[in-house]
Amino acid sequence: MYPSPEAREVGILLRISRELDVCGDLTATVDNPSELIAWASVLTDPTVRAWRPQDSGSRFVQVSADHHKAPVRGHVSAVLACEQHAHFWDALHLDDLQPGSTRSLRVADLAQAWEAMPLTPPENPLTPDPPPPSTDRAA
Repeated sequence: MYPSPEAREVGILLRISRELDVCGDLTATVDNPSELIAWASVLTDPTVRAWRPQDSGSRFVQVSADHHKAPVRGHVSAVLACEQHAHFWDALHLDDLQPGSTRSLRVADLAQAWEAMPLTPPENPLTPDPPPPSTDRAA
């Protein structure tokens, strides 16, 4: 997913700034469950929720907390879109969460779901099988 022009602009401004102080709410989108868990580990007393909007039915897991020290003073959220992370969503036992609904989770639930994730991605039916072992023997 490519950032919007506005997000790229803010990213450039942040890189050229010597210091950052945000007063207000901040939401970050994360690309994978491990990043979401990292946010949950850093934030103090985070709230973890899984939710599905009524209109699209997409799946999200969000970690949020109030933050009262620099560089961010406000409500901080990190959101993972779970359409590409179905194994993580399933490991959280959210398959019955209907569009328009939310469910509270714990940080420990995120960690347990991450541990339950397969170490290797599932087989892709388009991936060719490896070649058979050679029958030639070295003399």
